[in-house]
Amino acid sequence: MTPPPERRAEDREKGPGENLRPPVTRPPDFESFWQKTREELGKIPPAVSRESLGSQDPALAFERLSFDSHGGARVSGYAIRWKDDVPRPLVVHSHGYGGGLDHMWRWARVGVNVLGVEARGYGHSRDALPSPSSWGYVLSGIESPEKHVLRGAVCDYIRAVEVGREILAPFVSRTVLNGTSFAGGLAVMAESILQVADFLVVAVPSFGWAEGRRILVEEGSGQEINRYLEEYPEREEDVMVVLSYFDSMNFAAEIRCPTLVGLGREDNVVPAPTVYAIVNHLRVPHQVVRLPVSHTELPQEKLWDRFEAYWLRLAVEGLPPDFGEEKELSV
Repeated sequence: MTPPPERRAEDREKGPGENLRPPVTRPPDFESFWQKTREELGKIPPAVSRESLGSQDPALAFERLSFDSHGGARVSGYAIRWKDDVPRPLVVHSHGYGGGLDHMWRWARVGVNVLGVEARGYGHSRDALPSPSSWGYVLSGIESPEKHVLRGAVCDYIRAVEVGREILAPFVSRTVLNGTSFAGGLAVMAESILQVADFLVVAVPSFGWAEGRRILVEEGSGQEINRYLEEYPEREEDVMVVLSYFDSMNFAAEIRCPTLVGLGREDNVVPAPTVYAIVNHLRVPHQVVRLPVSHTELPQEKLWDRFEAYWLRLAVEGLPPDFGEEKELSV
């Protein structure tokens, strides 16, 4: 097994924003908004469709999935599952802001079942978002929280968790929610609402601390928001209120499972302070793994392989009793 990332003496310096804990910005109806959203989702039968596909491994089954989500949107995904009917961890994941849902065969071969989902507007779920904003995905439906695309995207992730637990029951030994960047933000929000995971693993989770993102982010969805507000500065107050319903920092305190978070000290898309803004509102055992970079083309990106090996080991073997006692690890 790959050991956890080592804590090197030269890497023990404080990371950027390590002690940052901005106040939450939940609107007064935040809880009722999400309660209503979950109730609306619950009234929609998933209507799961499963299509067998050719597998890379005779021990594993590979399926294309589709199911109904919030608003009746039909979204797509996949499952890789072991054929032996032995209880195993279920890992649910999604994709980055640029799209492209990878089929995680290497995770499955370690000993987990995997379910991935394409959020509305992406890939095979593209038609589930009929009118994406020309300013960028994150501006779709920006006029209200009810219409905003992230409301649907979070529900797509939630529905994927529900579908995975349904089709693999009783062969789910533990539930692991996973996501990087865009999907990391979705995973944080989904777990806060569902509270069913045994382990939450997110790398550079996006959408945390919307106010800080306005200043710190130079690329990605944050840049799209900044460009939009440069064109329409009079809309800033309304836009920021809408985004507060989808600020992953505002969800952190309601997470109920042990949580592992990875961040890059150099990152123009999901800057480290926006990740710490989420982490420092967690009330559960958690651990932060700091890496030199993320969202770059630098060779140090390869170090994220060690983060992956670490969380997969924890997912398969289970968390040690002292998980979270050492809050920070560095690679």
